[in-house]
Amino acid sequence: MDTDITKRATLRGMAGVIGVAGIGSLGLAKATASRAQPLGNIPEERQLSAELVLQIHVALGETEDMGKTADGHRINYPIIGGHFSGRGLKGKVIPGGADMSIERADGVTMINALYRLNTDDGETIIIDNAGIWRPNANGLKKLKAGDKLLAEDYYCLTSPKFSTSVGKHNWLSQNIFVGTIDDVENENAVLIGCYMMNQTA
Repeated sequence: MDTDITKRATLRGMAGVIGVAGIGSLGLAKATASRAQPLGNIPEERQLSAELVLQIHVALGETEDMGKTADGHRINYPIIGGHFSGRGLKGKVIPGGADMSIERADGVTMINALYRLNTDDGETIIIDNAGIWRPNANGLKKLKAGDKLLAEDYYCLTSPKFSTSVGKHNWLSQNIFVGTIDDVENENAVLIGCYMMNQTA
């Protein structure tokens, strides 16, 4: 990946790109239907919405650029700590995880973050957060010119999955989530947003 892209821009896409209003206030089924022909008889009352339920402030260590591998250009972003809060839980990010991203030949970066959270009530939660970062046409022009990318210059979403002990936090392992990555003031940190997908029928 172009070295002018900071670790925040890559790990992030942090997609202040969508936010609650972006995917939460509009039913995704309606938004999709307005852009494409319906594929089948989907009940109009079935709606999908997103609810922000967890935010994770992740501290990043020194970037590890492995260069080209058989899979693509690999860059590791060590996770060295942080903190989180959300619906019914808060605590610290356990040091030792990483986002081990790969930039494919087509310019798409595959995000692959795996790390652990420690809740204030003593529970350990594993988060496996995979996703996609890719520049759009305008972003590609900026990359070639060596210019800094803005949020509107790329697409970035993740699909966090959680592993928890049986108990009050296992709702995290019983639902589907969409993740975003947002910039913060500290260049060596990012803010992960986890949106729980809700459906009505």
